[in-house]
Amino acid sequence: MTCRSQVGLLVVVGLMLLAACGGEDSKTTAQPTPSETPYVGYPNSIVVLGHSGATGQNSDPQQPGVPVRENSWATGANPAVKSVYLRILAENPGIEGHNVNLAENGASVARLVDQAQQAVALKPKPDLVVIQIMDNDLVCPATAPDYDAFRSTFVSALAVLAKGAPASSIFVVSQFGSPTTQWRTYTPGERASLGGTGECDFLDPAGRLVPDKLAELEEAIHGYEGQLAAGCQQFARCRYDEGAFGAIIDKREYISNDLNHFSIAGHAQAAATAWDAMKRAGLLAP
Repeated sequence: MTCRSQVGLLVVVGLMLLAACGGEDSKTTAQPTPSETPYVGYPNSIVVLGHSGATGQNSDPQQPGVPVRENSWATGANPAVKSVYLRILAENPGIEGHNVNLAENGASVARLVDQAQQAVALKPKPDLVVIQIMDNDLVCPATAPDYDAFRSTFVSALAVLAKGAPASSIFVVSQFGSPTTQWRTYTPGERASLGGTGECDFLDPAGRLVPDKLAELEEAIHGYEGQLAAGCQQFARCRYDEGAFGAIIDKREYISNDLNHFSIAGHAQAAATAWDAMKRAGLLAP
């Protein structure tokens, strides 16, 4: 029996005792529904918001360019990934079937606001909301107004969740891996295909590293991650992963054939990392 089911049993017993007393207060006292009560131990429902990192985009080599939500590190049901949802299911059977993926390919933080509105309209409201956002908003080099605009819209999305689903816990992840470790995993041909001449193209057209541009891109990424952390801190039920995703050392096996999304192994690594970070953040039973 989970902690949550024990709480539910106590509430039922309490209601029976109040009814037996026959007092007027027993007829008017409103009891909170599960969706209005913060979960204890493990959630009974989970929803993921964000971009294609959470949709399973390009994770199946047989379906190039297609989102395969079964492979999502957050809510997927593919046992090869062992998503956060499946890990919770192993501890709390009550979550079965309550895994909703509202992430969208190409989503920016502006779309996150719309996704948050969809999340709070769910019935029942989600116990746990997972957010992976940032990639499609990243400007490099970034300025203070860029960061301010991103954080402001991100906070607007969190405010929608806080108002519409006040009992929900929110977990926000940082950028998976880093350019510093990722470029080393590519073949020379892959490096050349990714090279460019832009201000933050850290590989030149021949695929050679440009250290100054790499440093500038890393600075921009960390700047946006700082906005995620700062925005999350404004809400009592929000937890940031404290850079857990960003601390991952990239491996070629984590990256899909398009060099821009997770493979099955990448989703599996993301799920394992998120799980540990959630436990450290107190969002799951220790």
